[in-house]
Amino acid sequence: MEVAAIVMIDSEISAKITKEWGISKDAVQEYESFFAEKIKPIIKTNYLSHLVTTVENMVNESRVRDCLKSLTDLEPRSGHEWFKARLGTRTFRLYSIVLEPVKLKRRATTRHHQSGAIIYYNSDFDEKTIRILIAHEIGHIVNKELLKRADTESAANLFAYIAMYDKNCFYKGECGKFVSSDVEIFNDITSICRA
Repeated sequence: MEVAAIVMIDSEISAKITKEWGISKDAVQEYESFFAEKIKPIIKTNYLSHLVTTVENMVNESRVRDCLKSLTDLEPRSGHEWFKARLGTRTFRLYSIVLEPVKLKRRATTRHHQSGAIIYYNSDFDEKTIRILIAHEIGHIVNKELLKRADTESAANLFAYIAMYDKNCFYKGECGKFVSSDVEIFNDITSICRA
């Protein structure tokens, strides 16, 4: 397993954090290590997370609407109101998508089940290939759950192309406006999130 590089906060910024935010140097190092060792490796395996979450939310909202309609059409029974109240919140999940790296003979596959889908992808491939495989598998989910159309390999490829092209355009053109120096990040947080 690849070891994540530790996020290294510049010593000048670390001193500012200690002075202006009242956080000890030990706490700064603890957060750096926690992020690098626990969070960053998981982020790395959450390929195309914005795409996955968006499709997951769209399918979930569709299922919640269908479920609420069914409950409204039923004769009132004990527990219906409690269940309807929970369904109306964005935190209640009727559908989820899970990405699962495995050793497969094939490149990737999706297994649909009542409460979601699991995308199994061959973890032996490079990151670019894995991202394309996941976008293709998301295409199958979109065809089945959202567009309700024939789910073909070509249609899943078309969805993967559009998703990857959009991501490529974002990286080429949009990312630049989100890049800041370490000093700018510190100053932005200090001004926006006043303690």
